[in-house]
Amino acid sequence: MEPGTFTTPIAALAPMDGYTDPAYRQIVRQLNPNVVLYSEFTNIHAIEHSADIRKRLLFDETELPYFIQIFGNDPEGFGKTVETLQDRGVTGFDINMGCPSKKIVKANTGGSLMKDRDLACRIVEACCKATTLPITVKTRLGWSDAEQLLDFVKALINAGTQMVSIHGRTYRQKYKGEANWDPIYDLKRAVSIPVIGNGDVKGRDDGLSRLQNLDGYMIGRHAIGNPWVFWSDEKRTEVTLQDKIDKMLAHYQLLRRYKDEYIALIEFRKHLSGYINGFNGAKSFRALLMKTKTDQEFSQVARSIC
Repeated sequence: MEPGTFTTPIAALAPMDGYTDPAYRQIVRQLNPNVVLYSEFTNIHAIEHSADIRKRLLFDETELPYFIQIFGNDPEGFGKTVETLQDRGVTGFDINMGCPSKKIVKANTGGSLMKDRDLACRIVEACCKATTLPITVKTRLGWSDAEQLLDFVKALINAGTQMVSIHGRTYRQKYKGEANWDPIYDLKRAVSIPVIGNGDVKGRDDGLSRLQNLDGYMIGRHAIGNPWVFWSDEKRTEVTLQDKIDKMLAHYQLLRRYKDEYIALIEFRKHLSGYINGFNGAKSFRALLMKTKTDQEFSQVARSIC
């Protein structure tokens, strides 16, 4: 995959379980035509056995470029999953090799693959044999330090990986401390495939300031309830409270296409602090919105804010 495959520098919305669902991806796309989007973090075996999980992978053509992010520890299962999904019109498949969740790591998936280079490479090889679409990897600096990052990524490249996204923390750090991008810059100097930096990026200007020799940046937590995060700082100052309310309601209505009322109201709560903040009374309005029981009540409370 050449860097020119996407608008450069690449700006990407990080795959986040429970957040980067079709509704939010479409909202982000409305405001950001060139951002690379990812599905939620999805288990390969759950895709095979659960219709509800497969619904998580639904997407609208407007979301392209769009990658499905998958995780697991069974190379054959990865190959089967990729082969089954490749004709859906997606841009490619991203393999998670960095999730630090204890449950995920204990199952020898996600971040645990940083300690099992042979398995990680066999997974990439199986995916590459199953499709001609790009296979990419999202991982971290390493388990406890970044000493093995270059060798690990070079092995993944030899196995067929065409792009990597690196979170600037180790497994042991989880999300503590500050992300360290220096090993990511060192990595890019040694490899020719696109390398995207991730970790603590607060917005477009921050991402560009961190770029240096990298091909792009990825935004995660700071994008939650904040689809304007890929705008410049100056442009974001033009976003009014009314703009936020209107976009929040549009987001909620999109979510209702995929979820029933009760579930949508609960799931949307995690976006509220992103949309409703920065003005007197914001906390009280968030509390009221979290207590709403119907679509109509949610809309009425939201419209009463301004």
